[in-house]
Formats: sequence, C-alpha cells, structure tokens
Amino acid sequence: MPDEPDYYVEISGIEQQARPDEICRARGGGSKRAWIGVHFQCCDVYTRIYRNREGTAYVGRCPHCLAQVRVRVGPEGTDDRFFVAY
Repeated sequence: MPDEPDYYVEISGIEQQARPDEICRARGGGSKRAWIGVHFQCCDVYTRIYRNREGTAYVGRCPHCLAQVRVRVGPEGTDDRFFVAY
C-alpha cells in the first residue's frame, strides 16, 4: 500500500510501525540535528557540536573555556564522527 511507511521496528518479537523520530528517541538520541563528537584537549572534555543551519559547517565551543571550533562540510570530506580539537 502506498500510504504505509517502508520502515518497521521489531521489539520483543512484536512488529510495530515507527516513525524515524521515534526510532531516534528510542536509541537515546532526542535530536534530529546532525552532530559530530569533539574532544577539546584544552580542558580535556568531550562534547557534541552540531551542524549550522546552512549545512556548511559544524560549529561549537568548549564547554569550559569557550574555545571555538569550526569543521567545514565539503565534498572531499570524511565519514569520521569523532575529532580532537587542539
């Protein structure tokens, strides 16, 4: 049927339909925003930084000293999800 979603989640042997945002929350992620993990060596802390609205870069700050980091998004980029900021 064209009105039925093409994604299903099986939980404890019971097949149920689920929307992608429900799947995201069930896996522990409440946000639909794209993110990367950054370890800030300046203060030895890890945090997520999120993609900007334009989709051109991931931008964030160290949660302790507020040092800023910007990671550009481009066609010759990488599939890595975790980075170290020096």
